[in-house]
Amino acid sequence: MKKGWIGVFDLAAYNPAGQLLWREQAPNALVDEGELLLLDVFLRAAAAPAGFFCRLYNDTPIETDSLAALTGEPAVNGYAAQAIERSNVGWPTLALDAGDYQATSKELTFTATGGSWGPVTHCVLATSSDNTGKLVSFAALSTARTLAAGETLRITYRVKLQ
Repeated sequence: MKKGWIGVFDLAAYNPAGQLLWREQAPNALVDEGELLLLDVFLRAAAAPAGFFCRLYNDTPIETDSLAALTGEPAVNGYAAQAIERSNVGWPTLALDAGDYQATSKELTFTATGGSWGPVTHCVLATSSDNTGKLVSFAALSTARTLAAGETLRITYRVKLQ
């Protein structure tokens, strides 16, 4: 049985009245840049990133991509990468899940203001809100998604090592 970094992005979109539009779970893939980062920080005492960011793209990442290689991140109508601090605020839950420890991020909220943004096809976990950081992991959405003005997308990321 293959073991490793098991992560899932939980996504839910809501209309301006707060009614659920859609919900899905997107399992992630750890990329080479993320593997190197984890091993270098944990085993060789390299500097840990100050935090993490959840970002959305209309691109198709592959395992060998770097963060700088990705394109198609929205840049209009209120879109902004969402920070996940390296603390018990950013990762408020650390608990056993089916016999393995799992960290769960705080809920992140993306909002379309003044118009729509998208489509987006992938979520990523990165170490920066620009392209100077590292790409840790990515997950494909079940379909391309666009947020209309006033809609929100809430994301929680869960990860465990097995």
